Amino acid sequence: MVNLLRIKSSFYRRYVNYRLNEIREKVYLYYIRKSNRNKDFTIISNNCWGGSVYEDLQLSYKTPTVGLFFFAPCYIKFLIDLRSNLQEEITFINQSKYKKGNRLREMSYYPIGLINGEIEIHFLHYKSEQEAKEKWTKRAERVNFDNLYLSFSDNEECNINEITVFDNLPYQKVFFSAKDIPSIKSLVHLKSFDGKPSIGNIYDNRWLYRNYFDVVKWLNA
Repeated sequence: MVNLLRIKSSFYRRYVNYRLNEIREKVYLYYIRKSNRNKDFTIISNNCWGGSVYEDLQLSYKTPTVGLFFFAPCYIKFLIDLRSNLQEEITFINQSKYKKGNRLREMSYYPIGLINGEIEIHFLHYKSEQEAKEKWTKRAERVNFDNLYLSFSDNEECNINEITVFDNLPYQKVFFSAKDIPSIKSLVHLKSFDGKPSIGNIYDNRWLYRNYFDVVKWLNA
């Protein structure tokens, strides 16, 4: 009888937490969609985070950096000559120069794109080279250079030199980090990851960044 009561109590707590999280999500999405005044913007991101913003705001993707990621050195090279790199033809390779990239690809196949013979694009959530190229090319044409935002995070072989280069780029930007780095103006310290070497997955669990960063305030500024 005691065990049955404990099971019922545990189930009830989980159900209440689920409902509260569901309500919190609905309230948050309602708020940002009503508050956002910026409807025609481009977020260039080193991972899937930018795509999550368009999804939350129910807006069409105006960026090619959706469903993919860059290793930090390639991402910074990509940003430094962004306009030209977005116009480059994508080719595909079978081997990454990054050990982690090769390990990920061995676990589950995905296409690896290459631009300018050196910048790798890891199309993690694409099934074929054709799909990756078509989506990239189509979305690259939608980029709004007059309303451009950048995001970067401290994982995928990121170091302080790359963070500093990113911080000095002449765009609106945000840098998500598990550490407090006072010298970085675009820093958002995600305290959820304190003690970790880098932040984790903020696409699937968006409250890990929402608690520390007001995306609508950023877009409306």
